Amino acid sequence: MTDQGGGFPKFAKDIVTESLVARVKGMILKPAEEWKLVEAEATDSRGIYVNYVAVLAAIGAIAGFIGGSLIGYSTFIGTFRTPILSGLISAIIMYVLSFAAVFVVALIVDAFAPTFGGTKDPLRALKVTAYSYTPAWVAAVFSVIPSLAWIGVLAGLYGIYVLYLGLPVLMKAPKEKAIGYTATVTIAAIVVWLVLGAVVGSGVASSYSPYSIRPFGSNEDGAQVAASWLSNWFGGKSEADRKRVADSLESLSRNADDGKVDVDETLADIGRIATGGSNVKPVDFRALKDLLPESIDGMERGSMSGEMNEAMGIRASKATASYSGGDKHMTVEITDMGSLSGLAGFAAHFDPNLDKETDSGYERTTRVDGQLMHERYDNQSRSGEVGLIAGNRFAISVNGSNVSMDQMKAVLNDVDYDKLAALAEAD
Repeated sequence: MTDQGGGFPKFAKDIVTESLVARVKGMILKPAEEWKLVEAEATDSRGIYVNYVAVLAAIGAIAGFIGGSLIGYSTFIGTFRTPILSGLISAIIMYVLSFAAVFVVALIVDAFAPTFGGTKDPLRALKVTAYSYTPAWVAAVFSVIPSLAWIGVLAGLYGIYVLYLGLPVLMKAPKEKAIGYTATVTIAAIVVWLVLGAVVGSGVASSYSPYSIRPFGSNEDGAQVAASWLSNWFGGKSEADRKRVADSLESLSRNADDGKVDVDETLADIGRIATGGSNVKPVDFRALKDLLPESIDGMERGSMSGEMNEAMGIRASKATASYSGGDKHMTVEITDMGSLSGLAGFAAHFDPNLDKETDSGYERTTRVDGQLMHERYDNQSRSGEVGLIAGNRFAISVNGSNVSMDQMKAVLNDVDYDKLAALAEAD
């Protein structure tokens, strides 16, 4: 039954409201402007889940079911289709897990806000999470044709950019820290989806149908392989690391079967998986403070600070010092990513490359002696930043104003990397 003014069935028009369409268009076409509208509007978490997540998350679930069970995957030996019952159950489960993913990632956005100079606000964290998924959810329609499903991956990458624009507006994070904030949330979101996928793959979906494809000998075997894969990918090195990941997967699966959500336990499980199960103890921030120079090129050291943070079982420490002399200023920070060092190594495999120039300055990411280095500099204000990740574990950054890039790089060169490595081995 269609209405007089268009081709949409009436029930679809009741769901796909003008405000939802406007929000989708804004997030995809003009995200910077749309985030300002999001900040100003009054809404609640129920409205976001019911009127936005529930509608858009269904696109991928429905399209994936049609593509996998009705159209099928073509190969050189024929076309393969997921059995209807299995495909339908998997679609339902992934649809439900989409809500879980938004919920958990929003918790992470909120938890890490102070770390990157932002302000904790659960509702704003939910907004920035749900709306950042918009490009990926919309592009999931291409899953109707399995060979085009990769377009959804590209849309997901655009969603990272949308998130980058939204964090400073909604979570009040300084723009200069938005990249680090975005990277942390993105990695966390990847881990969340890998975990949810591993839970499904290790038996949650297959237990409903005798026709499901089981690539391993049993559900238990599948869970063990998933645990080993996740542990290796995210920096786990020992059998004990793998076992901790396996235990966390089992805990998540058990909670899903029981229909219970223990937020603290869930976050702890995700944290263990995000570290590959490794139990790395961060270097004491007092030892990191000892590596900060007393003076830099005529600038005397002023305030110093150090701290150790722990969230979701993920531990890290850092030490910071500020320097000034006349109109010159610098800030030096050394961070031990601790149990997140495995993720640092994982990110490095993507070999990010950036080379951008403007009329007033430049920004680039390169490799120096095998280590990732990012630098940004504005020639007009003579200000910028440079940082690198040493040993896939220690992040050293230098920010400066009224100084040259060569002066900031000289600070990086003066860091005692051998001592850093020794401190890491000692712990």
